[in-house]
Amino acid sequence: MEITILKDKLKEVLQIISDICSKRSDLNILNYFYLEAKDNKIYISATDLDLNYQTTFPSRIIKEGKILIPAKQFQNIIENLYEDDLTLETKDNVLFIKTKQTFSSLPGLLEEDFPTFQNINYDNYFEIDSNIFDDFVNKLYPILLTSDLRPEYSGIYFDLNNDNLNLVATDTIRLGIQLVKPQLFETNIKKINALLSKRLISEYKSIRKKSGKLKIYFEETQVTFEILNHKLTTKLSSIEYPNYKSFMSPNNFLFSFLIDKDNILKALRLSKIFSGNLREVELSFDLKNNKLTLYSKNEFLGENKNIIDFQIKDNNLVDDSFNIKFSVDFLIDGFNVNEGEKIFAGFFNGPHQDSSPIYIKSPLYDDFFYIAIHR
Repeated sequence: MEITILKDKLKEVLQIISDICSKRSDLNILNYFYLEAKDNKIYISATDLDLNYQTTFPSRIIKEGKILIPAKQFQNIIENLYEDDLTLETKDNVLFIKTKQTFSSLPGLLEEDFPTFQNINYDNYFEIDSNIFDDFVNKLYPILLTSDLRPEYSGIYFDLNNDNLNLVATDTIRLGIQLVKPQLFETNIKKINALLSKRLISEYKSIRKKSGKLKIYFEETQVTFEILNHKLTTKLSSIEYPNYKSFMSPNNFLFSFLIDKDNILKALRLSKIFSGNLREVELSFDLKNNKLTLYSKNEFLGENKNIIDFQIKDNNLVDDSFNIKFSVDFLIDGFNVNEGEKIFAGFFNGPHQDSSPIYIKSPLYDDFFYIAIHR
């Protein structure tokens, strides 16, 4: 094999490969990536057996061939080259990296030793603009960051039934539901229920450098993301996802209200400074005077109290006050991801005794809901 290639193109791909290639496995082969040159294109793939990565891009090929390359050592060499153009050449499974002023060599491996990929079936597809999909993911992503509390639900649940698509995330303490309008996507799939793993979503966010169409190919045992010339494939796990739909439209709120988004976020962020190890804030609602008091205390820093106004929408309580404690981070996430100057929120009776989850949404849009359970 002999090819000429730009250093920056290799660096872009190697940054992705470094996240895929194993750093801890006893299977030394997983520390390598596969490179093949044919038909005026470079084919690169890497795997840790859970997640597979593939990419293809044009290059000047002098001689076709293929080789397995140690990822970390190769990346270190490329990062320290100061010339833009380089040549890769193989002889007897040794890779030579040459520029006008440098020469390096690395021992490679036979291609036959590399774990084989399951072929991708392109029949069942889902297609959506990557900018739109990213907006949805960003709303759900704060929940993904804590979804390791229940690893079996760690990811975004893809629930498609005819033209109705819901994207859902939960850590069993919080729940986010994004409704996706049919005009925003194309698909030839009628029904699918699959958990897109947190790892898949995270790697997708890292490789998505430019806008384009995101294609998702669903199969019985695996799912593939394709964006521009990048493909990520991972296994699908069989799970019974929680019945999230029962939370989408609470029948009766204990009370609901509108509150200024900037004011509540400023108050919550100030409360966070004093929230202590438990990271919680106490909310005291004066339903007679429409005043909300946020209180937090830290044994080292002192205490903080904020009073802000809100507007009652509906009140089914007998008392004129309502007190509850919440994770300050969970409330910040909920109010922050919803759009609009005013945010709608309400408390309702949860599935467990003495639980009063908070329901947060934008009054401007009916396609995203955020729910959190109090401490």
